Amino acid sequence: MTAIDTEEVLALLREAGADLCETFWRSEPVIEADEMVEAFRRIDGPANAGLKRALARLYPAIGWMEDELGGTEAEDAETAAMAERGEYWICDAIDGAVQFLRAIPNWSMSLTLMREGVPAFAAIFDAVHDEMFHASWGKGAFRNGERIRVNGRSAHYQGMFATSQPPFAGRDPRAVRQAGVALSAMLPDVVAVRNLSATSLQLAYVACGRIDGFWEFGDDGFNSIGGALLVREAGGLATQIDGKPYQLGSPHIAAASPGAHASMLLRLQEALEA
Repeated sequence: MTAIDTEEVLALLREAGADLCETFWRSEPVIEADEMVEAFRRIDGPANAGLKRALARLYPAIGWMEDELGGTEAEDAETAAMAERGEYWICDAIDGAVQFLRAIPNWSMSLTLMREGVPAFAAIFDAVHDEMFHASWGKGAFRNGERIRVNGRSAHYQGMFATSQPPFAGRDPRAVRQAGVALSAMLPDVVAVRNLSATSLQLAYVACGRIDGFWEFGDDGFNSIGGALLVREAGGLATQIDGKPYQLGSPHIAAASPGAHASMLLRLQEALEA
């Protein structure tokens, strides 16, 4: 497998993030749906392409998985062949695109290196607030170079939790129904449930102990797979809500410290079964 220089990759993300911030702070809110799609393609496309070119120069043996507004597929035959050998990048240059386009500073960048179906390295960059989260398999999780851990909450009761929805959530009626049931079940137990920012960044907040846990219904692997690694390397758990391992294509995710994760899953499973 290809060895990567973590600091080199993080520097690329910082450089791309600075360019996106410059665009972000110059932009006015975009409010119409068709205009938002056009603006997203105009801004996100070049950012992704720039990262892809830079990483291809440094690591030509690693493939690149494209995300066409929610679809996960290899871009071309060469990339598919590299992915088949087990290594490829997953990148979302603007996770939280709706916030970005509405001029709300709650978006992030995420980059994950997949090896044989599991995340080996992940970086989540909040460019607006200059917070870089990263993790490597078996080597811990970090924020701006300092090691981070999930907090020590032993159960979800009286905690602060977050949830979100994947892009185009309305296309999955079952996930919409489950999200409503889950929120109704959790609200009486906790101090607050919030949607604080981009999905990847909320998982980073779980990893560093700012929030006690996060859950989401619907396939949102591009935005969640790197954050799941971050949570695990910070001492937490990130699984499906039925307790099965979380992976690309999973229909839901729940992430928290071990104690809060156990009681949260029990509450959510009871609510969904009812």
